[in-house]
Amino acid sequence: MKKILLYSLLLFGLTNFLILNGQTEKPSWKGKVVFENGVKVVKNPGEPLYGEFAFVLQQELTIGGDPKNEAYYFPKGASLSVDDGLNIYVTDVGNKRVQMYDKSGRYVRTIGRQGQGPGEYIFPGQVYLDPEGNPCVRNGGIQLNFYGRDGLFKRTVTFKTFINVFILGPQGTIIGTTQPGFEPGGPKHSLIQLDRDGSVLRTIAEFRGELREGQKAYTLHWYSHWIVFSSLTSDSFCYGFSDDYKIYLANGGGETILVVAKDEKPLSIAGKEKEATKEGGMFMWSGQTQKPEDDIVFPDHRPFFRSILNDDTGRFYVVRFNSILEKDAPSSVDVFSKDGIYLYKMTWPFIPAAIKHGCVYEVRSDEETGEVRIVRYLIKNLSQMKTDRG
Repeated sequence: MKKILLYSLLLFGLTNFLILNGQTEKPSWKGKVVFENGVKVVKNPGEPLYGEFAFVLQQELTIGGDPKNEAYYFPKGASLSVDDGLNIYVTDVGNKRVQMYDKSGRYVRTIGRQGQGPGEYIFPGQVYLDPEGNPCVRNGGIQLNFYGRDGLFKRTVTFKTFINVFILGPQGTIIGTTQPGFEPGGPKHSLIQLDRDGSVLRTIAEFRGELREGQKAYTLHWYSHWIVFSSLTSDSFCYGFSDDYKIYLANGGGETILVVAKDEKPLSIAGKEKEATKEGGMFMWSGQTQKPEDDIVFPDHRPFFRSILNDDTGRFYVVRFNSILEKDAPSSVDVFSKDGIYLYKMTWPFIPAAIKHGCVYEVRSDEETGEVRIVRYLIKNLSQMKTDRG
């Protein structure tokens, strides 16, 4: 009886030791760091260092949804940007205007107006913020209007080449993607950098993906591989091409300073996905084509990701790609530290328009009416989220 009691006490003590030891033991990162052509490459395993994480959100501000108050009504479509003072700039698509609100959601002013004169825009696009926090409004396809914080017009930059999507890069430059053209060697996706006056400084990277040499027409679609990119700091940005799980961190001159990779197997594209893409998943087509669906070329695997966001700590969030059959499903997100360590896996019910100063911003559209509300949530548990591997 004494032997049994002694054995039980020893077993109880050993069990508690293992539990306590497991609670205090730091997770071990199982990746590796190598240098390739003089560039540091962080090779992450398929599983995150700290497992899964979920934001605990508390809704604290809503702007919009009041048709009786013109300053607070967005009838159809919107995008937003947030500055360091938590002022909110909303591109109101339905009313073709740009509205500024302070951090409490109070209307401040309208930036510019529709027209063709100095400081006016034919159709306002995304609002960007320069390093000093001044708003800049895209005017159609090839211009960017710069305003002061007081809303007064400063200057217009006309791009010397068309760019689809862009960000304001380091030292006032502009980082953007071009539309694939039919140049010698076949169409390519290019990431370029423009100077402060809109002239091309350099081509940062080129990718072909499923596009082929010598083709005379192409259709870009749900499963086309794309360049995705995001600003990180005042002097760096990151980008990737969705056919390979690699994120490139670059300095102000477009030079790669770090490559972040993740070990993951590609997924093939099923027949049902291809049919759904031909029926309603085509975005644009170019060249000598009569039936765009006939010019769809599917890559040999799904894209790995669709966009990148960043927060104030230097973490960046890689939003994973959803099948066209589940395009409205919650998004899976991989979270990396600023030095490229795969920290967390997350699931987002919506893709934020911004993550800023401990808050998440949502552009929420009513499916029936198209009306838009801007919603800000406080991330209540952000302090529990690690920024590195410790």
